Amino acid sequence: MRQILHPRSVNVVRLDGRVVDEKILHTVMIFLGSYMLITFGATLLVALDNFSFGTTFTAVVACIGNIGPGLELVGPMGNFSIFSPLTKLVLSLCMIVGRLEVFPILVLFSKNAWQRV
Repeated sequence: MRQILHPRSVNVVRLDGRVVDEKILHTVMIFLGSYMLITFGATLLVALDNFSFGTTFTAVVACIGNIGPGLELVGPMGNFSIFSPLTKLVLSLCMIVGRLEVFPILVLFSKNAWQRV
């Protein structure tokens, strides 16, 4: 917001009094954007089962965050057996992405990772 209000200003991000490098800020933004994109895409695929938004979204967040139960039908008293096999596959992939982190998964889909050197 500060950049929009004052487009010519130079904003420095500090953490514990030290300036954070632009490359680190860029990497953090890529991570957050990728995480949100994967969560959004998985939510759209899980939504094909026609459950409520609370059930759908919290199922994806619970799986990608590896936190256990979600809310509503996938809450502490529910389980994930209500979902279709495709949805269970999507949620399983979300668990893998959440456990291994986003960057190693993105590297697997990189063309350069599979080329012989």
